[in-house]
Amino acid sequence: MPGFRDLLPDEAEVLREAQESLLEEMRRWGYRHVITPMVESIDVLQLGLSPEQRRRLFKFSDARGEVLAVVGERTIPVARLVAGKLRSAPLPQRLCYAGPVLSADEGRFHQRRETYQVGAELVGASGAVADAEVIALAARCLEAAGLRRYQVDVGHAEFFQGIMDAVKLPAAVKAGVRSALAARDFVALEELLERTPLRSAEHELLLRFPALRGGPEILEAAGGLVRNRRSERALSELAQVRELLVGHGLGAVVGLDLGAIRDFDYYTGVIFEGYGPELGRPVAQGGRYDRLLARFGRPAPATGFVVQLDLVWELLSGAVRPPALPRIDAAVAWTGSGLESAMRLGSTLRLFGMRAVVDTEARRDREARAWWRGIGAENLIQCRGAATVAWTARGGRTRSLPPEQVAARLAAALA
Repeated sequence: MPGFRDLLPDEAEVLREAQESLLEEMRRWGYRHVITPMVESIDVLQLGLSPEQRRRLFKFSDARGEVLAVVGERTIPVARLVAGKLRSAPLPQRLCYAGPVLSADEGRFHQRRETYQVGAELVGASGAVADAEVIALAARCLEAAGLRRYQVDVGHAEFFQGIMDAVKLPAAVKAGVRSALAARDFVALEELLERTPLRSAEHELLLRFPALRGGPEILEAAGGLVRNRRSERALSELAQVRELLVGHGLGAVVGLDLGAIRDFDYYTGVIFEGYGPELGRPVAQGGRYDRLLARFGRPAPATGFVVQLDLVWELLSGAVRPPALPRIDAAVAWTGSGLESAMRLGSTLRLFGMRAVVDTEARRDREARAWWRGIGAENLIQCRGAATVAWTARGGRTRSLPPEQVAARLAAALA
């Protein structure tokens, strides 16, 4: 089916390992794992999504006639959870999650309608320290997933909103400007602006808006272009966050992107995107959304992010050294009366933490070696009885030893 795909063992193993590495990094920072449903009531989702975003959802009706939707992002379900079942829990709450999300719009996930995400939300904490924590965690998560080169671009949603407040344009035109900037469609942006009565200075500012990116010097340059308190306050907050990120040891990988526009309209403050080498799409993205929780009846500031596991796979598989798949430590073959010994030895190896595959049929030596090569195991163990087994390591000679000695030697090598 277009937009959906199977994940074969190579990709599935890398994605699962990356997912567990990300969740473990989040736990180190005090984030606790939660699981929310794959399906939510459309009444819940519309509290956080615009009409256009609701259009992207897969929707259906249950037997009672209630309209349900498959989640297209998990920030809103987590907000519902914090305002509901976790309502009595003290704030701030640090929560993390993992799972697939779906979109009816193939363009949103770049020709896919299903993607896999790991995310974290810091609910109940405001200010630059909380913003910097979440951005630093996102950066460390990219490292934990195996990325050695990455860049984090930090912006502020209020910088753009201040500019939009200052220009006198109809709401529909402002929405079009926002969409063009979010898509970085500069041709569409210029066409829109040409049909407006904006003065040359305002027109020039919006055209230059996407290019306002760089180091800390961009804050001063941007400050000279705007004359509204909302944008000026955003620049001040960005300066504080960047200074804190330097304290986190991330000064070399953090840039400022004042032209960043996120596709969800619930963002209210610092926003950011993380990029890997030679990939034009963000691997991680997030930001502050201080007004979302109020829609669920528990006003609280919040910030968070997600990592796109599919894009992690693209980056890792295209690296000079692609990630190694989990290896199979031992292929345990048997013949004659060796089945019981093979099953016992396989159990022993697994107790030592090794991956061991016990054959399902008896095989003679040549067949056993072909099976061993086929599954790609490091060692071949052939059981012909209870007393001794034949052990062959990859690239080594065959030795006959008691089963317990083979298990001990392999365990010592693994350690």
